[in-house]
Amino acid sequence: MNDYVDFSPKEYQQRLSKLRVLMAERGIDAVLVTTEANHRYFTGHVTHRWMHQYTAMFALLPLEGEPLLIVPPQEACMCEEDSWMKSIRTFPSEHILQGVDAITNAVRELGLEEGRIGTELGGIVALRMPCEDFDQLQQNLPNVDFVDASALCWKLRARKSSAEVERIREAVAITDAAYQVLFEEVKPGMSERELCRLLAVEHLRRGAEMPGSITLAPYIPDDLRVANSTLRRPIDRVLTAGEMITQDAGGVYRGYWSDYTRMFALGRASAAHQDAYRVVYDCLQAAIEATRPGVPIADLVHAAKATMSASGHADYAATVKGIGHAMGLEIIEPPFIAFENEVILAEGMVFTIEPGLFTADAFCMLEEDVLVTDRGYEVLSKPASAELPVL
Repeated sequence: MNDYVDFSPKEYQQRLSKLRVLMAERGIDAVLVTTEANHRYFTGHVTHRWMHQYTAMFALLPLEGEPLLIVPPQEACMCEEDSWMKSIRTFPSEHILQGVDAITNAVRELGLEEGRIGTELGGIVALRMPCEDFDQLQQNLPNVDFVDASALCWKLRARKSSAEVERIREAVAITDAAYQVLFEEVKPGMSERELCRLLAVEHLRRGAEMPGSITLAPYIPDDLRVANSTLRRPIDRVLTAGEMITQDAGGVYRGYWSDYTRMFALGRASAAHQDAYRVVYDCLQAAIEATRPGVPIADLVHAAKATMSASGHADYAATVKGIGHAMGLEIIEPPFIAFENEVILAEGMVFTIEPGLFTADAFCMLEEDVLVTDRGYEVLSKPASAELPVL
């Protein structure tokens, strides 16, 4: 592989083959990919231009025949370097009706003017195609039946390949190291911004493409504002002794995320905070120990809720609906670890398991990145301490 390529062509061909099985089951003739993560997942093409909200890129994945990349001219040369797909179509770099004519022509080229085409119309993602552009595409192809195919994409992405898992391992290892530096250097007198900047810099220093989800929920003595009882952005406030902080952090390595939460106290910790930490820790362990292939995902929520109720927090446990989410090319992906979810765990799924507890004066949460293995689970993140760290 050259320096531009994420994975081998075989990896992408297997992804397309699996998608085609699902397409055939649902009578879908092609899938039009319009969003960044699915574009990268199926094509291997990576570009900074997804940050430009006015730049469009597409891939048309037919049930039969060669898949097509449909991109602006300035991206075609990059596609030749990093994508396994060989059929590339371009469209003028204008910001009105971008690519609509090119997509129309590609559908006609494939003989699908009366076909059923899946698009990213639902499943917690945005189409990322202006409404007027999609309306024009439908007018250009009046006999095409456009349906939602987002569920197919999520189903495939839920189970990570061994190559994807290795990318997530690297991302998690970077976050492990960044947290270690934080625990060594954090002290009263630092500001919240300095705390979060330290985590961001340490992620970049260790090879992350970018840091993310660096937020915190501080317990501040004598300051019980509601905004401090949830993860929020850092501000200029200076940290003081006696605080307890719930800190979230993660980063991206070669496209794949890490994301987990740690708690610590500065200088001293109250007995109430130590007890609350232990409750959350025990809930986390109960959910992790319930993790294995073939188990309904809701069982993880049941395990955490039962542990929380047994600890004397039955009223709060009754309000808990979910305790985490899947993670991969995006920091938050389905399936969600939710009470009502009927998803069955399978080998290769990667989750952030994150039970939380609101006490009278603080928000407590611990989180681990966990891989479902063939026989059970593997905690990818360096496990949290069983006792509240006092730094």
